[in-house]
Amino acid sequence: MIGEVWRLYRHIIIGGAAILLLVFSSLAYLQQKTLSQSVDSSVCADVYLSAAVLASSPDLIADVSTYSRYHWQILSSIAPAFAQNFIGGTAPLQWQESARGDINILHNGTVILSGQANVPAPLLQLPSLIDLLRQQGLWQGQLQAFFESAPCFSVEVLPTFADSTQTVIGVDEQGVLQFIVPQEDRSALSVSMRTENNSMLFSEMALIVILAVIGMCLLVWRELRVLDRKRRYFEIVTRQIARGRSGLPKGIVDSNGALKELAYSFDSMSSHIQRLLKVQREMINAISHELRTPIARLRFGLEALKDDIDENDHGTVIALEGDVEELNTLVDEVLTYGKLEEGSLALNFESTSLRQLLNGVLEHNQNLLKHLTVDVHLDDDDIVNADPHHLHRALQNLILNASKYASSKIVITYTNDAERWQVDIEDDGPGIPPEDRDKVFIPFQRLDNSRTRASGGYGLGLAIVQRIAFWHGGAVLVEESSMGGAKFSLIWSRSQHQNSLLS
Repeated sequence: MIGEVWRLYRHIIIGGAAILLLVFSSLAYLQQKTLSQSVDSSVCADVYLSAAVLASSPDLIADVSTYSRYHWQILSSIAPAFAQNFIGGTAPLQWQESARGDINILHNGTVILSGQANVPAPLLQLPSLIDLLRQQGLWQGQLQAFFESAPCFSVEVLPTFADSTQTVIGVDEQGVLQFIVPQEDRSALSVSMRTENNSMLFSEMALIVILAVIGMCLLVWRELRVLDRKRRYFEIVTRQIARGRSGLPKGIVDSNGALKELAYSFDSMSSHIQRLLKVQREMINAISHELRTPIARLRFGLEALKDDIDENDHGTVIALEGDVEELNTLVDEVLTYGKLEEGSLALNFESTSLRQLLNGVLEHNQNLLKHLTVDVHLDDDDIVNADPHHLHRALQNLILNASKYASSKIVITYTNDAERWQVDIEDDGPGIPPEDRDKVFIPFQRLDNSRTRASGGYGLGLAIVQRIAFWHGGAVLVEESSMGGAKFSLIWSRSQHQNSLLS
């Protein structure tokens, strides 16, 4: 699945780069648009102020050309009525800008002023044009009306202002260029360069970026879903291998074959392991089956030998019979574990009384438990869904294991909830160290090699319990008991059983 992971990384990298490019492009566009608006506003302000000064005093054309970005020429006489109405804010200014940036100001369709684009004058020269206009003897309301009529200015009256005879330039809170124009009554006009509101444009750019981010996230999410689907398929394969079955599950879809290739590799490995385990199980089962006949012969031979030997030798024969019985028990346990390990035992699940199973185990083994106190705590509802024979075997193995190490007491507790049943078996023996708790379920594993068979068994009892729990859809847990010994918890599910595990 390296290809899928690389494709995911590639989408993230390309998508991230595209989003960064989009963000930088949007910022550059906004910056360019803001700059263009600033230039347009400054041109408008220059034209309006220059036209107003020249309409009032045509003789100031040289001064106006000095402070303006245009070299002005008067092409036709300016009517006094035009000057009065224009400066008073009652008549709009008609002007045109050519492709070269030259300005023509018209009155009744006739060009009266022409401005040739010169070296651009900075915005700091606009206060000089404002001061030239103020020197034309305009009354206070007329100057305010002029600024209000110009589309490039916004005006606010400041009631009080420090003594000053010249226009002051500054920047307002929004970063817009601002001129403070003193008035005769010690008030002032705050004249700002009017710019378009770019908030809508900024919102649109932000929306585009957000949509791009969402698109990239959807693309990444799609790739992650593909990877997750393949992960689930791979999990099915590994789960089958863990349960001891080979063979690929049906329905594996993989466009480039990466998952199938990996699955086939695991399947090949699983098949090889299964063949080895099958040979091992068949050999053990064959040996166990073959041992039954000589064991039976030994048993009959010892039984017949009792009649032909002296009374003093009866004890030896009885001891030999015990050894033969132990060997027969070992063969039975090996065969049982082998069938549970490969799942060839057919478990019959039915409603079973746990109380009856426990009573049967305790009665059958009362001679082994007579030196111990066994406390049983069961709920009133003791009906469970299980295979009675194998659950009886699991409970018996756990109880007998506890009896080998308990000092004086065993406690059996049954609990249940909506999802599972649980039987806890505790003893007051020496307990099991945490690092050894997993080893007790390994077949033929002994924690202490110095133990005798009488105390240590064959090392198959708890392994059989674990396999029975597995085929009941559960598990066996071991932890420290409140009495100081070991606590084994047999847990199995209400909803899972052998058929569901095989699917």
